[in-house]
Amino acid sequence: MATGKEPPQEVEMAPPLDIEAVATHQSEIHHLNEKVFDGDEALKVLHTHYEPYSPEEEKSLLRKIDYRMCILMLIINGLQFIDKNSLTAAATYGIIGEAKLVGAQFSLLISIFYIGYLVAQYPTNILMQRFPTGKYIAINFILWGATLAATGSATNFATLAVGRFFLGVFESCLNPGFVLITSSWWKREEQSARVALWYCANGLIGAPSGAIFFGIAHIHVGKMFPYQWMFIILGLITVCFGSTLWWILPDSPHTAKFLTERERVIAVERLKSNKTGVKNTHHKQYQVFEALKDLKVWMLVAAIFFHNMTNSLQTNFSGLVIRGLGYSVDESILLSIPPGIVQATSMLLAGFFLSSRWGEGKRIFVIILCYLPGIASCLILYLSPIKSSTRKAHLFAITIIPVVATSAGLLYALLASNIAGYTKKSVTGALFFSANAVANIVSPQTFLSSQAPRYGTGVAVTLAAFCINIVLFVSLYFVYQAENKRRDLDPAGAEGADATEELIDAFSDKTDRENKKLRYKM
Repeated sequence: MATGKEPPQEVEMAPPLDIEAVATHQSEIHHLNEKVFDGDEALKVLHTHYEPYSPEEEKSLLRKIDYRMCILMLIINGLQFIDKNSLTAAATYGIIGEAKLVGAQFSLLISIFYIGYLVAQYPTNILMQRFPTGKYIAINFILWGATLAATGSATNFATLAVGRFFLGVFESCLNPGFVLITSSWWKREEQSARVALWYCANGLIGAPSGAIFFGIAHIHVGKMFPYQWMFIILGLITVCFGSTLWWILPDSPHTAKFLTERERVIAVERLKSNKTGVKNTHHKQYQVFEALKDLKVWMLVAAIFFHNMTNSLQTNFSGLVIRGLGYSVDESILLSIPPGIVQATSMLLAGFFLSSRWGEGKRIFVIILCYLPGIASCLILYLSPIKSSTRKAHLFAITIIPVVATSAGLLYALLASNIAGYTKKSVTGALFFSANAVANIVSPQTFLSSQAPRYGTGVAVTLAAFCINIVLFVSLYFVYQAENKRRDLDPAGAEGADATEELIDAFSDKTDRENKKLRYKM
C-alpha cells in the first residue's frame, strides 16, 4: 500500500576533480592562444574558421587568384620597368647632349637611382611588414609616377639627379613587395610560374616600349626635348593607374574583397604546406639575428649582387651598344624590341617548366642554364671587333643576353620559397635588394664612355659575374641538399598526424631554421 513517501534515491556523486588534468588543459588553451596571438595573421582566421574543400574548388579559386593577382602584378611591374628604363631610351634620343651631360654623368644618373633604392631598402621592408602591403605599394606607385612626371622639367644633371634619386626611393618597395605577395598567395610549387608571369613584364613591356618611345620622341610641341615628353607622359600614366591600386590591389588573401568569405579561408588554408606563413606584423628581434647569421641568406645576397653586376649590359647600355654598331636612332629603338620578346619567352618557358612535374628540384639547374647565353654574348662582344662583317654577330649577342634575366626571376622565387618567419623575410629582403642596389650602382661605372661602343671593361666584368654566379649556385644547391637530407633523418622533420597541430605549426611564424618540417626548394 502506498504511504505517500518516495523511497530514498541514491545520488550519483561526480568523480573527484582532477586538478592536474584541468590545469594541463587550461595550459594548452593558453599556449594555443599565445600561438594564435604571436603567430601568422592566417592563424587568427583559421583559429575560428575551418573550411573543408575539394580539389576542384581549389583549382577554381586558384584561377580566380591568378586572373586578379598575376595580371595586376604584370601591369604594375611593366609600368615600373618602362619608367625606370626611360633613361635608356632618353640616351638614344639625345638626353646626353640636350641636358649637357659630360664625362661619366650619364652613368652616374643610372647609379643615383639605385642610391635612392638602397637608402630606402631597409625602412621600406620594415614598413611593409607593419602596414598593409597593397596600400603601401599603391602610395609609392603614385609617388614614383609623380616624381617621373616632375623629372620632365629637368634640363641639367643636378635636377635630373634629384629626380632619379627619389624615383629609386619610391620604387624600392616593388620587388620586395612582390616577393612577399608571391609567398603569401601561392603554394611553393606554384611560385616559379607566378614569378615568371609578373617578372616577364620586363620583356613583354620591353618589346612594345620601343614603339612607345619611338612615338613619344616624335612629339614636337614648343621647345621641349623628346626625353622630357617621355618622362611627363609615362609619369602621368603611372599616377592615373596607381590611383586605382588602393582599391584593386589586395593586402593579403584573408582580407581580399574580390574573394568570398569561404574563398578567403580556403585561400589561406591551402598554404599550410608552405610553412612560410602569410603575414605577421610583430617585429621579432631573434629573427633579425638569425637572418644575419644564416649562410644560405648570404649566399642568396651574393648571388643577386653578382647577377645585377650584369644588369647594365642587359638594359642601360644595350641601346648605346646598338647605336654604336652604326644604326640610326630610330633603328636602335626598334631593334630593342626583339630582346624584350626573348626575355619574356624564356621567362615564361622556364617558369611553367619548373611548375610542372618535370621541373621539380630543377630551379638552380635552370638558373645556371640561363647564364650560358650571357657568357656567349660577352665572349662575342669582347673578342669580336666592331666592323661591318661582325655587326650582325654583335646584334645577335645583344638580342640573346636577356635570357639571363630569367635567372633573376627564379632567384626571386627561391627567396619567396625558402625563407620563413615574417621578420626574417623582411630582413632578408632588405639585404637581398640592398645588394641588388649596390651592384646597380657599381655596374654602370664599369662602362667607361672612353671605351664606347665596345665597353671592354664593362663586358669583362659582366662575364666574370656570370661565371662567379654559376659557382655560387652550384654551391647553394649542395648546401640545400645537405640540409634537406639532415631533416629527412631528424624525427622532428617528420610530418605529424594531428591536423590541428600541423595547421598551428604551419602558421606559427617559425623561421626556416626552426621549422624542421620545411624542405628547401632547389
